[in-house]
Amino acid sequence: MQRYFLLLLPWFLAQCASLDESAYRHLNHQEAAKNSGTVVESTDFKAKLTKVAKASWHNQCEVKTLPNGDAFFPAMRAAVNNAKKTITFETFAMVSGTESYYFCEALAKKARQGVKVHVVLDGVGSRKLGKVCTDLLVKNGVQLKWYRKFNPLRLYHINNRDHRKLLVVDGKVGFIGGAGYANSWMGNASNLSEWRDTMYQVNGKAVADMQHTFADNWKELTRETLSGNEYYPPLSNAGNQAVQITMGAPRERGDTLGASYLLSIDAAQKSILIEHAYFAPNKELREAIKRACARGVKVKVIVPGDPIDSKILREASKIYWPELMAAGVEYYEYQTSMMHAKLMVIDDYLTIAGSGNFDDRTYFINDEANIHILSKKVAADQRKMFLSDLKQCKKMAPRDARVKLKSLPTRIGAYLVMPQL
Repeated sequence: MQRYFLLLLPWFLAQCASLDESAYRHLNHQEAAKNSGTVVESTDFKAKLTKVAKASWHNQCEVKTLPNGDAFFPAMRAAVNNAKKTITFETFAMVSGTESYYFCEALAKKARQGVKVHVVLDGVGSRKLGKVCTDLLVKNGVQLKWYRKFNPLRLYHINNRDHRKLLVVDGKVGFIGGAGYANSWMGNASNLSEWRDTMYQVNGKAVADMQHTFADNWKELTRETLSGNEYYPPLSNAGNQAVQITMGAPRERGDTLGASYLLSIDAAQKSILIEHAYFAPNKELREAIKRACARGVKVKVIVPGDPIDSKILREASKIYWPELMAAGVEYYEYQTSMMHAKLMVIDDYLTIAGSGNFDDRTYFINDEANIHILSKKVAADQRKMFLSDLKQCKKMAPRDARVKLKSLPTRIGAYLVMPQL
C-alpha cells in the first residue's frame, strides 16, 4: 500500500496545492491585523477575539489543568462512569492498548445501561484501533462513526482530518486538549515511552460550545442534529474564569485558530510562552512574533527534541529557528520524552490550548478545537507547568538549526511540503 501511495504522491500534492489557503486566510488574518495592539486584559481584546475566533465568551467557568495521562485518563474515565444520559467523544488518534481498552469498556458499559454514547474517530489517525475495541463499542450499542477513512481514490477529500480531542458528558462537563488515546499517553512523562501532554476539564456554560463543536462533525457524518436537554441542559455558573471554545473548521469558518494566535501575539506586552509539538509558524505569525520581540516581549518556545514522532516536522520547525532567534526568541528542546503539548500563554493572563498545532495544516485544512482562557490563576498554573518542563529541556542556539548531511533529504522534503504539515 505504501508503494502505491508514493506513486500517487505527486498527484496528491498537486491536488493539495490547489487549496487556495488565501481564501481562508485573508478574512480572519486581515481582521486580526487590523485589530491588533490591544492588551489582553482589556474588554476591547475580548471583543476583538470574539470576532476573530467566531466564538462567544462565557465568564463564569472553571478550568482544571490535567498534565499527563496519570491525571487526565482517570478523570475522563470517572466522568464517563458517572454519565446519566449522554456521552460524546471525538478524537484523532485512538490506538489499541491498555488505556484504550479500559476507556472503550467504560463507554460500552454506559451504552448497555441506556446512556446515549456517540463516538467520532478519525479514519486515519485511529486506523490502528483494532477489532477488539471497535467490536466492544458497536456490539454494546455505542454509535461509532469514522471520519473519512483512507481512500486512495479520494486523496483530496481525505486530506482534511478530524484532529479534535473532545469528551462531553451529560452536556455538563467537558474535556479538551491535545492528547489522544494510546499507551503513549499513559504515565507522567517520566521516560521515553510516556508522552508529555495536557488535557483540560471544563465546567460551566462553555461546555455547551464544546458540545456544539462535537455536533458539527456528527451532523456531517450522520445528518443528525443533536438537540434537547440530554445534550444541552441548563448550565449554571461554575467559577470566575472567562472561557471561549474556538472551533477550527476552515472550509466552513475560515482560519479561526491561526488568526486567534496572530491577534494574541500582537497584543502581548510582557511575555509569550509557547510549548508546541509542531511549531512551524507561517510568515504572518513569524512577523508577529518578531514585532513582539521588538516591543521588548520575552518569547520562550519549547519544542520536541530527538524523541519525536515525526522527523520531517522537526526539520520543518528548524527552518525558521535562525530567523526567530535573531529577533530574540529563545528555543528549548524537550529531552525526556515526546512533547506533544499545544500551549501558548500571553502576559500571564491569556491561555490558548487544545488540539491545534502551530502550523498551516491546523489553520487551513484540519478540523480542530481550541480553548481560550482569560484568568491569572489558570495562566499561573500554565507558567508553573511550562517552567517545570523547561527543566527537562536543552537551550538551543542557531548552530543547532544547521542541517546535517544525513538530514538533508528530510529538510528538503519538509520545505517542499510545508503547507501540508
